[in-house]
Amino acid sequence: MELPAYTLTRKRMKNMRIRVTAPHGEVLVSAPHHVSKKAIDQFVASRASWIAAAQLRAQAAPTPLTTGPEADAARARLRELLPSLIAYWSLAMGADEPTWTIRRMTTRWGSCNAERKHINIALELGRKDEELLEYVVVHEIAHLFVQNHGPQFTALMNQYLPEWRSLRARLNGR
Repeated sequence: MELPAYTLTRKRMKNMRIRVTAPHGEVLVSAPHHVSKKAIDQFVASRASWIAAAQLRAQAAPTPLTTGPEADAARARLRELLPSLIAYWSLAMGADEPTWTIRRMTTRWGSCNAERKHINIALELGRKDEELLEYVVVHEIAHLFVQNHGPQFTALMNQYLPEWRSLRARLNGR
């Protein structure tokens, strides 16, 4: 097995983790302090084929939005679509309408603070189909009721958006 190049970070954690980041496909490995370098190398080498595939996906992904005309257009599109989507789904699901913010997010499509009744939506969703944005809105509003992804959350998603699994797969490029 060939060992891919990687950057190692040691942390207080239980298990090792590998991430491949866009746009260049850099391999980042996190490992507990007590794990030997040899064990880490073996772990990375054992996942070489997964790493190679993840690097190809990362390099093929569009450049993340930060600033400029494309980011401005995505933000404007979200500002146009979100108020009606959030109002509709909040009413349909019986939730108080949350406040919302559009943010540049690198690892999530959205997040929810149930206590503050606030959701964050990833700027990158401005590039996606409206039905994928709708899935994220429903997902985050569902978190106002259930803060985890357990059976109650799944039942809620099934009730309000039965095709949510296929939408999630499309959104995540699967």
